[in-house]
Amino acid sequence: MTSEEQLSWEARWGRPVALATFLAGLLTLFSTTTFIPKNRTGVEATPDLLLSIHDDSGGYMTAAILSSAATLCLAATFYYLFRAIDTRRGGIPRWFVYIIIGAPIAYAVSRVIYAIDATDIADKFASGTPIRGAAGGDRAKDLSDVSPVVLVLQTAGTVGVAFLFVMLPLRARRVGLMTPFMSILGVIAGALIVFPFASISAIVQAFWLGGLGALLLGMWPGGRGPAWESGKAEPWPTAAQRRADLLEKQADPTPPPPEAEQEPPERPPTRKRKRKRR
Repeated sequence: MTSEEQLSWEARWGRPVALATFLAGLLTLFSTTTFIPKNRTGVEATPDLLLSIHDDSGGYMTAAILSSAATLCLAATFYYLFRAIDTRRGGIPRWFVYIIIGAPIAYAVSRVIYAIDATDIADKFASGTPIRGAAGGDRAKDLSDVSPVVLVLQTAGTVGVAFLFVMLPLRARRVGLMTPFMSILGVIAGALIVFPFASISAIVQAFWLGGLGALLLGMWPGGRGPAWESGKAEPWPTAAQRRADLLEKQADPTPPPPEAEQEPPERPPTRKRKRKRR
């Protein structure tokens, strides 16, 4: 595919992918607010979570579904970035596309199945007499027999999605499609997927996705890098370079070309009247 064909493809799909990116950010935020575990005094961590799931099983399932939907939307975002980077010779192998498609699907499917299993385990735990202390923790562990296949699928999907958050922004920065700030923030968002930290993880991911959506729409402050317009790898201009270009345009030292002097229009020749001889 030539650069012109790729630029045409990017222009055609930029807006739909940007909308999917915004949607992924919003769903990520909403998924953290639909289910908040309750603190119960005297109950170990695992029984505490199981009782919270039993009390709000609908919110727990909703959070899982929203998180899965957000991850599926990311597949479109990551594929768009992959094609843009690959056209500009960003050094991404072609097999990378299998991770882009497979990791979000694996995460989404395993997330929903795990939520169903966890809800069933929570109902079994709450149907008996919840034992407090260490005995309650042992009983909860005995009930928490999630399928190993689901656990492997969820682990692979989580690591794969985090890997995409890290690798694609780094390669996008290399070819000039992303600023250093956006690249580093994407790496942080990917790390927080594997090592979540309360609701901060969702906030960082949603913020990065919002910035990426604005970049795809061409609404980035100061304009996008020249690589988006040329279809080739070009470094993103620094703030100093942008200021220098702006000052150069404002100064405009080249004087305008002198206007040609307009000559007065010639008068038509007057005809002298001949005097009639008498």
